Amino acid sequence: MTHVLRLACLVLLLAAGAALAQDSGQPQRPFSQLIDLWTRQLDRIGGRADQTGLLPVEIDGLREQVIDVRAAATAAANLARNELADTRKLLAPLEAKPAPDAVPETDAVKADRQRLTDQASVSESRIKQCEVIIARADQLHERLTKKRAEVMLQTLLRRDASPLTAQTWSKLGPQLVGAVDVLAGAFATWMKQVATGLQIENHSLVALTAWAALMVGLWWLGRMLRNRYGKGEAQEVGERDRTVVAAIDGVGLVLVPMLAVWLIGRVMLATSPPPPIDFLVTQLTTDAIAFLLVIGLTAAALAPARPAWRVLPFTDDSAHVLSNSLRRLFAVVLSADFLYVALARSSENFDALTSVGALVLATLVAVFTMPALSTRAWHAARPEGSELPGMIGGTWWSIARLVLSILVLLPIVLALLGFVTLAAHLHNAVYTTALLITVAVLLHRVVSALLESAAAADTRPGQWVRHRLGLPADATLRGQHIVILLFDLILVLLLSVGIPTAWGVDTDAVMDGISRLLHGVKVGGITISLSNIGISIIAFGVCIALARLLRSVVRERVLPTVDAPLPLRQSIDAGLNYLGVAVALLIGVGALGIDFTNLAIVLGALSVGIGLGLQNIANNVISGVILLVERPIKAGDWVVVSGHEGFVRRINIRATEIETFQRTHVIVPNSMFLQNPVVNRTYADTSSRIEIKLTVGLGTDVAMMEGMLREAALGHPNVLRVPAPIVRFVKVDPAGLDFELFVFVARLEHRLVVSNDLNKAILARLIELKIIDPSPVPELRLRGIEPYLRTVAPGHEDGHARAPS
Repeated sequence: MTHVLRLACLVLLLAAGAALAQDSGQPQRPFSQLIDLWTRQLDRIGGRADQTGLLPVEIDGLREQVIDVRAAATAAANLARNELADTRKLLAPLEAKPAPDAVPETDAVKADRQRLTDQASVSESRIKQCEVIIARADQLHERLTKKRAEVMLQTLLRRDASPLTAQTWSKLGPQLVGAVDVLAGAFATWMKQVATGLQIENHSLVALTAWAALMVGLWWLGRMLRNRYGKGEAQEVGERDRTVVAAIDGVGLVLVPMLAVWLIGRVMLATSPPPPIDFLVTQLTTDAIAFLLVIGLTAAALAPARPAWRVLPFTDDSAHVLSNSLRRLFAVVLSADFLYVALARSSENFDALTSVGALVLATLVAVFTMPALSTRAWHAARPEGSELPGMIGGTWWSIARLVLSILVLLPIVLALLGFVTLAAHLHNAVYTTALLITVAVLLHRVVSALLESAAAADTRPGQWVRHRLGLPADATLRGQHIVILLFDLILVLLLSVGIPTAWGVDTDAVMDGISRLLHGVKVGGITISLSNIGISIIAFGVCIALARLLRSVVRERVLPTVDAPLPLRQSIDAGLNYLGVAVALLIGVGALGIDFTNLAIVLGALSVGIGLGLQNIANNVISGVILLVERPIKAGDWVVVSGHEGFVRRINIRATEIETFQRTHVIVPNSMFLQNPVVNRTYADTSSRIEIKLTVGLGTDVAMMEGMLREAALGHPNVLRVPAPIVRFVKVDPAGLDFELFVFVARLEHRLVVSNDLNKAILARLIELKIIDPSPVPELRLRGIEPYLRTVAPGHEDGHARAPS
């Protein structure tokens, strides 16, 4: 067995060596011959471009040849540049000036230097010759592009025979008979070729059988998916499930027929049908696939028979009308268009036939399009009391439908005037554009629903993603929105290419415009491009995400282990946020390719505007930074500023949030804390003092009153023992004896509760000791005394508790 393997390896090595020897033995074409070949090709293409009567298809072929020549010349120039770089690396040591005491160089060194110098000269000459070829190719390509636009415009504006003339109708009969004869002859020739080909090439049946087996497998898969995930009999379904299931049902309905049509078309083209049958086969395949696509779209989006699974919010009547109208429209128009193209392609001299055919086609298009654009087909199913418009799309889509109606009727007028090509081009462009936009909108809906379903917490993909990322089971995912945005950008890019192409704009011109947008437009010393903007946005987003990740790690894992108060930790968290945003901005601006020197000049110029128009915002931002650094106020402090009193909840970069005692939030600009006096009741200590003033009768025992007040204060659990409560006999007043009670609490938020409790306790003791008379108020007024008891806290009005003597 080992000998057999060695023999097989030896045979393979000998075969590979023979192949390499054969390849190496083939002589390569000299560079001068390549230059001559490219020059002759460009001369021939230039001479062909000067001829009249070129068709757009022929011009496209010439441009492809120019592109091939340019690509070959570019490859040769790159190869020559590489050879020149290698030669200069070898030549650099030989060109160095020798030292005065160095040994004289030998003849071999001089010969090598001369040989390398000549080789470098040859490479430089090749590069210049290739650059000349590339410049000629660019000029010729631009010239052909302009010529194609001119030919396309002339073709569209060419006026043929008008159907309004009697001469046109007199030619119609003979031309119709001639066209049918040409098509019949071509079809008969094709049938003979097909029969002959089937007798000779029976092995083609193997490929056909394989494709048939694949279609059967896809049909079975689609049926299984439709049965499992398709539309059932449910009456209440969610928006997400409705869109996903509609997509599966619509694709499963038409995917296999579309593949079958494409396969049949490829098989027919493989038999090499004669003209114009070859073009008609492609046209028929395209029309059939477009009709099947319309059936799938209407079944998925409108669902006339199953309102519960309807993706778009149409009423039942509107869904039926629009679905039937679209299917009839494409069935009739595509059939008529295929017949018109078949008759028009049979000969180029059938002007009467093409004119009358264009008029008939434009009329059929208008007749079958108007029901789809009518108001009846666009009523929206809205719930009762909804403020949404009763028509799909509202006013804007109503105006758009009016414009589309005008565009649909315009080809009839153009066909009557003899502009046959323009009429056909107009309705083809309108319907292709509408189909592309519809497909794009439905794809957006389907992809959005799929991603939302994958991100939902009640689905397996959503649960798997949360498990892999270590997130809670009910966490909200937002990454799907970025994917949807990227998908929408791709759709917009495809539409920006497809829609201009449908209207006859040169594809190369569209791609060149997109390439210029991507590579950028140079304004002064700055290059502005979509690619740089995209990279800058991505860099900014990544930096913001990393900054938030770092901030969350510091806030949740690092700061809790540090023995620091909560306000300091909040200030550190806010500082990390501002630092992350600043770094992300710098990196994003740097990714744009903007020089920071120029940016400094621009910022210097903007500083004037900031000083005039944005001075308040700049003042508040700078004040916010000062508040975070100096920390005269912190989150949780009890402050009074500009008539607002409450607790500081958050210090932001521009304003500070204060929560008042009424549970309302006041947003105070940061500059107010630096420009106005601020009362911070918890700046250095969270304890507070409560003052209670009261007045009793002149006959009250002072010692008993002092003991009662001190006993009431010490009886409350939240009153501090150190410092001890203070009772002060203030003065003797004609109305009575004035006393003051000072107590201290550890927490500022306890002061209102303690004050209220002490007021009730003192009042009860005064009544118990009969120091005040709880008799009705009128009797007290007769005695000229108004008893009342009021507690006073710092920052509130003063009050006294008075009792009769």
